[in-house]
Amino acid sequence: MWLATLKGHLAPAHLLHQQGTATVAHCALLWWMLCSSWSLTKATSQKFYPTVTTQFGKLRGLRVPVPSEVLRPVDQYLGVPYAAPPVGEKRFMPPEQPSPWSGVKNATHFMPVCPQNIHNTAPEIMMPIWFTYNLDTVATYIQDQSEDCLYLNIYAPTEDGEWMTVEPHGEDREPLFIFPRPVMVYIHGGSYMEGTGNMMDGSILASYGNVVVVTLNYRIGILGFLSTGDQAAKGNYGLLDQIQALRWISKNIGYFGGDPGRITVFGSGIGASCVSLLTLSHHSEGLFHRAIIQSGSALSSWAVNYHPVKYTRMLAERVGCNVLDTVDMVSCLQKKSAKELVEQDIQADRYRVAFGPVIDGDVIPDDPEILMEQGEFLNYDIMLGVNQGEGLRFVENVMDLEDGVSGSDFDFAVSDFVDSLYGYPEGKDTLRETIKFMYTDWADKDNPETRRKTLVALFTDHQWVEPSVVTADLHARYGSPTYFYAFYHHCQSLMKPVWSDSAHGDEVPYVFGIPMVGPTDLFPCNFSRNDIMLSAVVMTYWTNFAKSGDPNKPVPQDTKFIHTKANRFEEVAWSKYDPYDQLYLHIGLKPRIRDHYRATKVAFWKHLVPHLYNLHDVFHYSSTTTKVTPLDPTQSSGKRSGSTGRPPVSTSHGDGEAGREMGPLIMPNPRDYSTELSVTIAVGASLLFLNVLAFAALYYRKDKRSRQETSQQPSPQRESKGNNASHTNTVDETLSSQQRSPCEALHNPLHASPSYSLSQRRSPDDIPLMTPNNITMIPNSLMGLSNMSPYSTFPAGYSSTGLPSTHSTTRV
Repeated sequence: MWLATLKGHLAPAHLLHQQGTATVAHCALLWWMLCSSWSLTKATSQKFYPTVTTQFGKLRGLRVPVPSEVLRPVDQYLGVPYAAPPVGEKRFMPPEQPSPWSGVKNATHFMPVCPQNIHNTAPEIMMPIWFTYNLDTVATYIQDQSEDCLYLNIYAPTEDGEWMTVEPHGEDREPLFIFPRPVMVYIHGGSYMEGTGNMMDGSILASYGNVVVVTLNYRIGILGFLSTGDQAAKGNYGLLDQIQALRWISKNIGYFGGDPGRITVFGSGIGASCVSLLTLSHHSEGLFHRAIIQSGSALSSWAVNYHPVKYTRMLAERVGCNVLDTVDMVSCLQKKSAKELVEQDIQADRYRVAFGPVIDGDVIPDDPEILMEQGEFLNYDIMLGVNQGEGLRFVENVMDLEDGVSGSDFDFAVSDFVDSLYGYPEGKDTLRETIKFMYTDWADKDNPETRRKTLVALFTDHQWVEPSVVTADLHARYGSPTYFYAFYHHCQSLMKPVWSDSAHGDEVPYVFGIPMVGPTDLFPCNFSRNDIMLSAVVMTYWTNFAKSGDPNKPVPQDTKFIHTKANRFEEVAWSKYDPYDQLYLHIGLKPRIRDHYRATKVAFWKHLVPHLYNLHDVFHYSSTTTKVTPLDPTQSSGKRSGSTGRPPVSTSHGDGEAGREMGPLIMPNPRDYSTELSVTIAVGASLLFLNVLAFAALYYRKDKRSRQETSQQPSPQRESKGNNASHTNTVDETLSSQQRSPCEALHNPLHASPSYSLSQRRSPDDIPLMTPNNITMIPNSLMGLSNMSPYSTFPAGYSSTGLPSTHSTTRV
């Protein structure tokens, strides 16, 4: 009103109409500018802060440019909750799904990591080389700790494409990518005691390979793997966290452009062991489809904790909890602070873990090798491999290696290895000398540098190569897609010895594309153009496998990289692995397809060492007149046994002191063996006489039956003759099986004791496994023993026939 009056005083009457029209136009223009500015602000906000609606609520992420002119930006959603906080009474319990939230949750920064203490006596031999050489840097990633740590991080590449609209819940509408990308879920390593998914930035891998990358935190150490061996605390909470994360991903990853039908789980070291165990658990069935197992296996000595109760009681005693009743003990441990528990420095020997996955009859139903024999992992496509010098940290912890390894240090390292892993005092002398013989380069046996190289190879072969090859053999024997590699390259770093090969964890920066962005705090390497080329090659293989199950396609290896270095893998076709040809890819600057990776050493650990164990039992039996435990009858069969029995072992707890204090072998005083010799001859003569009688009786019975049939049937039928022969063969086989000598093992030099492959991964002071077979034999009527059925039995439909159970994912 006041504006019109003012205009009336300032303008003639005939101009009022024109000025009024101009004013309206100005207002409309101003309004349009405000609306445009608001729309632009909203679009800009969505461009830099993308929003996604999941089944639990809305998330605001962050669009981050990748430091490369060729690669597209990546949308990061950090600190996304996939489970409820496992605190209070939920400690030492399986995870639960998270609660929905209202509004928009900010997902632009990492959430706390799970409680850990890297300043304890960490088992560095199992940890990646880049981790142990950068502990001060690693400490910066784990400063913010909390039991409320079950979060994951999503890295989704930005790319124009067709989207369709769906309704996850209520009236919220969220677009889904019509052509979703494969999903790669990374399980971090760190000896089950350290580590976090926050360390690995998946942006380069996601952008270069056009896949959605997910990293995650899971409970580790005491909080993730404590077990009492019964219902009070079953253990495997860290594995259950991983399974819960996969469950969340399968339901929600589509809102981030991921394909829930193409989920690949991959990890290195301990992370690889977790991946290997996930392929054997029915709890993860249908949650992922392919697995990449880098430098690890469920068959390694450190993959599974076979004696959890020992360390759980040790922890309880240190913090003042009752160890006589497991329920009271767990209740007491739940009331302790996480810091107090994590600060307890409890370690196993250097080849095992104090807190790790356990065989609980549920998450891990049985020994991993038995599950592999039963085909529990055949429905997954698997790519696996090892690095050339995985065992570097094993040797570095024993001695100074700058000038090589002396003869005495070499002997000490082998003796300590045998004492810790085997422990039976009579047989380990032969085993120790045989190992020294196999890992001595007799063409250059006095060279300290040569001894250093062969010692690294010893630990590499035993802890990584042989378990990985056995895993590949068991997976590929029925035709399941299997690819094997050997990694022969590492970046140049001042922290690493110049003489070392590709050590444990050296493949990790190439998988995540670190050479393309240059040195980082965790990987302070002098990356060259060769490193960039090799990283592009590795990412192409890894993401191709996630896309199709074949590392060779759909994207071919070519020279269109962010550099001018030629791709040396253009003419290489990675062949499938099978137990006969055992083809594998040599990944290095001179790539090629080779066969039978370290076959002689693998055969040594797989066949000859178990045979040495059998020889120990036989010679021990025949060289004394004292009563000894008879051989396990299952050892005379070529079929692998599911028994969890163990060979006779010492109770030295693997400390190795006894073996090192024995000194040179001193022959005992001569004695008269006439008595033993007479007894042996008498026993042998008696057995021969019994054999003659048995065969005579058999011949008489056969001849008598033949005469009877002849008198009754003048024209005998062909069927009766066949039946008689069959019966005769059966009797012959029965007698033959009853007359087998304890020395039968001598006639089959490559026959492995069924229980050996289990015993070599266990401690000498091992306790019996809590598997369904032996748990169900415990009477529930015993005083103070709770009902074990829900925990100790397989799901409905389990078959005990030795064939894959009904929940098996086998193809055969």
